[in-house]
Amino acid sequence: MLEVGRITKPHGIKGEVQVDLVTDRRERVAPGSVLESDKGPLVVTSSRPHQGKWLVVFEGYADRTSAERLAGLVLRAEGIEDPDALWVDDLI
Repeated sequence: MLEVGRITKPHGIKGEVQVDLVTDRRERVAPGSVLESDKGPLVVTSSRPHQGKWLVVFEGYADRTSAERLAGLVLRAEGIEDPDALWVDDLI
């Protein structure tokens, strides 16, 4: 599993969290995507760019109180097969 981002903090009152992606692959936070975390799999229900980061809502986290429990989580996903991409672990 590759680290693709980190949840930094909740945003607003409707369950959005701020995600700092460490990848340029926007499909990582596309609706329907599943990201792994220490709390188990998280399914993206919506996402939008906001001031250089992403505001994401995960299934089952519909309010600020529940979203606060996600702060600090590292998000991971399987690698994407792309024959034209150069990956860090390929360089090592």
